Amino acid sequence: MTIDRIINILMKSNKIFVTFHQSPDGDSLGSSLALINGLRSINKNIFIVSKEAIPENFSFLSLSNEIDGNLKEIPSNADCLVTLDCGNVERLNCDVKLDNRNFIVINIDHHLSNDYYGDINYVDTKAASVGEIIYRILTEMKIDIDTKIAECIYTSILTDTGSFRHSNTTYNTHLIAGELINTGLDFSSVHRKIFDNKKIEIIKLQGLVIDSLYTNDSKDICIMKLTEDMLSKVGVKECDSADLISIGLKIVSVEIAILLKETEDGVKVSLRSKNYVDVRKVAEKFGGGGHIRAAGLKLDAPIEEVEKILLKELEKELI
Repeated sequence: MTIDRIINILMKSNKIFVTFHQSPDGDSLGSSLALINGLRSINKNIFIVSKEAIPENFSFLSLSNEIDGNLKEIPSNADCLVTLDCGNVERLNCDVKLDNRNFIVINIDHHLSNDYYGDINYVDTKAASVGEIIYRILTEMKIDIDTKIAECIYTSILTDTGSFRHSNTTYNTHLIAGELINTGLDFSSVHRKIFDNKKIEIIKLQGLVIDSLYTNDSKDICIMKLTEDMLSKVGVKECDSADLISIGLKIVSVEIAILLKETEDGVKVSLRSKNYVDVRKVAEKFGGGGHIRAAGLKLDAPIEEVEKILLKELEKELI
């Protein structure tokens, strides 16, 4: 069984490193920190590798200070690299070459579009979050799930299920959440720290995005833009796009929401759907990926051009 193999390698490894996808979210961060907290509790040498620092709204998680963007490469003396919540090598948040290496790669994910690039691949597409898989691994290792670990896993589940409202939420999701709450976890506090802890500049930024959003002629697609000019106007450098794109789905007639995020090296696109459109299929056409109802991609083109291309492609899905 794959989980048994994963546990066997983790127990034999002296130096373990963990990484996740670029622009990390609550699932990638929560599952990674849960694994690190859990393995350190049994005295394993495990470290996080990331080119980016942790977003401020997740800084309450235990050991989050170690995601500071300083350790970017996998050391030559590594025994094992665990990649979490990342479907392909190109999106890994570290500098790594998978050829000519001495360490084992364990690829743990829940995306259908995963490339199976690891020596061991555990891809459970029925899991609502990678946090659920990490919970399973830690419990099978008989590691005590204390409130610190519970907080990390709950963050993973909470964010990837949209507070348990997305269609990926299952009976097992709620079962695990219940077990985490039984540890003494203050789940209301976790929710507040993630969702109700915004700076005034971010709220003003949301206002700019809302003011500029529009729908297509049939009103079933909502298009939103987050430009560098908007960020500059409110005085922030970065913003969690998940909060913004959910606004578009609140419009009664909308089936698909698009958020176009302008960056220095292209346009990052987030796609969400409510009921029936498979946005992952559209994302994959442009080298992206994700889930049926939530996907993303990146295009190196002006934002106006990306807008036209994607709007045309998504309207085909609504015919």
